[in-house]
Amino acid sequence: MTDTPLTTILERINDTLENVIAPEIDSTIVRGQLFAVVELLNQLHGKYEYRHDLLVQDIQVGRQMLVTLIEAFEKAGIETPEAISAATREVDLLGMSGEALREVRSGAKEAVSAALDLLDANRSRIDEAETVEKTVLGQLGQNILRDMMLFRPQRGWDKISQRSEED
Repeated sequence: MTDTPLTTILERINDTLENVIAPEIDSTIVRGQLFAVVELLNQLHGKYEYRHDLLVQDIQVGRQMLVTLIEAFEKAGIETPEAISAATREVDLLGMSGEALREVRSGAKEAVSAALDLLDANRSRIDEAETVEKTVLGQLGQNILRDMMLFRPQRGWDKISQRSEED
């Protein structure tokens, strides 16, 4: 479970714009504007950086989730695999670059996924497994909501989402 690189996402958006949407547009003016958007997206390659504070927050929340899960495993006498435990070790997040932080975040996500699988496989042995699971999934939900709010359109979505009366 790794993050899809932004470069790949931009390439997929451009491919969709050029090969799926553009052929459906009759207006040369609108098609020209569409290709201007494609060109702008192409120019973003290598000129973006993830917000350091959000990457650090994701890593810290992931570690909190892992600590919650590991404590439940320990109480039940279940051995925690090294790959899960390793993701809770402290590292100097403030001194890391964006690429290194994305790798740590990806490792934390993989560890949380593996820990949730371990919880599910040992549900009958863990006291309050449902409560632990709800706590962890609640934290995941908060991160997802934060991300959704960061990417919500600031203006104009209602105009874009409505079809013109000519259609």
